[in-house]
Formats: sequence, C-alpha cells, structure tokens
Amino acid sequence: MNPKFIEMKKFFFLLPLLFLLTACPVGLEYAPGKVAIEQVDARLIGTWESESSECEIRKVTIKKKTANEFSVQVLERGEMYALETDDLTLYQTKIDNLTILYLKPSNEEKYYLYQLEIKSDSELTIADVSLLDGGTDAVSDTESLRKQISNSKDKEEFKNIPKFVFHKAK
Repeated sequence: MNPKFIEMKKFFFLLPLLFLLTACPVGLEYAPGKVAIEQVDARLIGTWESESSECEIRKVTIKKKTANEFSVQVLERGEMYALETDDLTLYQTKIDNLTILYLKPSNEEKYYLYQLEIKSDSELTIADVSLLDGGTDAVSDTESLRKQISNSKDKEEFKNIPKFVFHKAK
C-alpha cells in the first residue's frame, strides 16, 4: 500500500479529534436562558486561575452586578482567546442536569456558552458546550438552543469535551 495514502488516511481520522481538542466556543445570537432573570451562583465571585496552557482564559475576575448578572474581567488570555474585549457579562441557567454559563462580550450581541461544575468553594471546571444534534443551524431561538443542548448532553462526544480546572486565587 502506498505510504502517502496511509498517512493521508491517518490525517482524516485524526482531523475530527483535532477539531474537538481545539474547539473554540461559537458566539450565538440566542441566549440559552432568560437573560438576567435566573440567579447566578455567588460562589463564582472572585479571581480564578487555570494552569492549563490550552484554556482560552487563564485568569479572570468575577464580580457581582446584580443577583442575576455578574461582570467578568479577563486578566490573562490563553492562546485560543478570540474575543476582542476582556469585559463580559455573565449569566447562568440550568438545562436538565447541566449548569450553563453564558457570557456576553461588551462589544457584541452574541453569547458564548460553557458548562460549569463547581467542585468546591475554591475549585471549578468549565467546558465548551457543543451542539451535536443539529448544530448552530438548528438554533432559531432560546427554546431550540435549549433543546439542542439537551439532545447533545448524553452523546459520547459531549461527555468527552475537554474540561478545564480553575482554582480561586488567594
């Protein structure tokens, strides 16, 4: 068998894995919850750091604006950080058993989604939210986005999305 063909075959099998491991969240025009209506977990308040070089945000400060809206200041960007601002507003919602954070940059009208799991008062994990049922094309409003997340959450690819650990700075 031709060695070039074998290498090309390996590349095509590894390509989906490469996209999964380097995935960046996509800005969506619809929020996954009722904006500024649902309460945000107060344990998020503080400065958080990730030691992972692959994380989009390495250091961030979260402050309370209201019970349902927190301000986020990115203090240190990771290599994959793609936004043009370091100022965001954070909201939270629940979809089935998932806690979803959605952030709105100060300079655009889109939302960026992350899964959240609070391990303790000083440790949390975040991961991107992948829409594996119909993708972004299937999202036409908040309800369809919630349905996409709900339909995606039990898929193996969703469970294997890289998670990033953050520790509260002292």
